[in-house]
Amino acid sequence: MDLGLKGATAIVTASSKGLGRAVATELVREGATVVISSRSDENLTEAKDAIIDATDASSDAIIPVVCDLSNVTEIREQMAMAIERLGGLDVLVANHGGPPAQGFDASSLADFDNAYDSVLRSTVAIVDATLPSLVDDGGSITTVVSASAREPPADHILSNTFRSGLYGFSKGLAKEYADQDVRVNCVCPRGVLTDRIEYKIRVLADREDITVEEARQRREAELPLGRLGDPEEFARAVAFMASNAASFTTGSVFQVDGGWADRIL
Repeated sequence: MDLGLKGATAIVTASSKGLGRAVATELVREGATVVISSRSDENLTEAKDAIIDATDASSDAIIPVVCDLSNVTEIREQMAMAIERLGGLDVLVANHGGPPAQGFDASSLADFDNAYDSVLRSTVAIVDATLPSLVDDGGSITTVVSASAREPPADHILSNTFRSGLYGFSKGLAKEYADQDVRVNCVCPRGVLTDRIEYKIRVLADREDITVEEARQRREAELPLGRLGDPEEFARAVAFMASNAASFTTGSVFQVDGGWADRIL
C-alpha cells in the first residue's frame, strides 16, 4: 500500500532512540522528510546515521533538532525553527520519554511534577507550537501513549496519572479540529521490545525476586501472541495512522500490543 507520504514533512519528538527512532525511520522509508529531536546532539547524530543506513535515504531527509521537552520555551523555539526548515508540516508524531516505573510510596511530589512536565505538559506544548501549521496543511497528529494507561498497572503511578491524560487530550483535539481537516489519534504500544521495556523487565525481576529471563517470559505470557513486538511493527502502524491512508480515522485509540488490551479490558 502506498501511504502517500512521499514528499511529506514530519516531526517526531523524542526520536533518537527506541520507538521514536523506529517511527522516524519508517516515515523516512516512506519518502517523508523528518525532523528528529532529542536533548542530546550526540544521540541525534547517531540516530541520523542509523536511519540513513536503514533506509538509504539522503542526508537531507533527516533534520536533527536538539530540544529539551521539559522546557516549554525551547519547545516553541525549536518547533518553529523545524517547521521553517521543513517549509510547512504535514505530520506530527508526539512521543516522549517514559517516567520511572515506581509506586506511589516511592514517588515524591517532585517526581509527579517531573512526570507531568515530561509527559503531559510537553505534549501540550508540542501541539500548541505545531498546530497552526498542521491546520494550514491539513495534517495529522499521532500521540504515542502506553497501552497500559487504559488499564493502569500497579507500581506505575507516574505513567498511569499523566499518560491517561493524553487520551483525553487527543480525543478532545480530534473533536475540536476535525472541521479544520486535522486528524488526531493515539497509537498505543505494549510489549514492544526497546531499551525502555528491557528496563521494565529488570524492574520486574528485582521487585519479584526472579531472574531477568523469568521476568521476560512473564511479559511474553501476558500477550496473546506470545512474544514481544519489534519496534518496526509499531512504527508501521504509526506511519499508517499518520498518513492519508487513514484519512477517515480520527479520535481513535489504536492498540499495537500483541492482543494485550483484548485480554485485560
